[in-house]
Amino acid sequence: MFLRTKLSVAGLAISLSAFGGVALAQQTQTTAQNPAAGVQKTRRAAMARRGTDRRARQPMFRILRQLGLTDQQKQQARSIIQTNLQSTKAQRQELRQLTQQWRQGTLAPEGLARAKELRGQLAESRKGVRTQLTGVLTPEQKAKLEEMIKTRRANHGLFGPQVPRPN
Repeated sequence: MFLRTKLSVAGLAISLSAFGGVALAQQTQTTAQNPAAGVQKTRRAAMARRGTDRRARQPMFRILRQLGLTDQQKQQARSIIQTNLQSTKAQRQELRQLTQQWRQGTLAPEGLARAKELRGQLAESRKGVRTQLTGVLTPEQKAKLEEMIKTRRANHGLFGPQVPRPN
């Protein structure tokens, strides 16, 4: 009985190692034929994540898509947004650097004041963009936008805690 168990375990181990070697050999051949395939998939996945993250941080684009803009309105909206992005690029970069310093614990008190000032400037810029964008919309689209904003504000804070910002 003991010998039968030993032989069964030995046979199982041999068969597993044989099948494992075959599977490993097949996997090696696949990557040897196209070594860039794995790298391309990883790059594509990273690009998709970045794109998704970027769109998630820009709710205005999501809202504009839901309003059913005409081609001319889309072009005007793109122009307004691109102009704003170009004009605030230096401020956003400086704020990003200050935020990084804050996370590392190396931000001086005057840096906190500057970050607060930059956030205020960027908020004013966003208000201006919002005003310009609403000027592009039809009355029906404006009504739909107001309803969407009310819904968003009503749901604000329901999806978990926010990350604290430097004051």
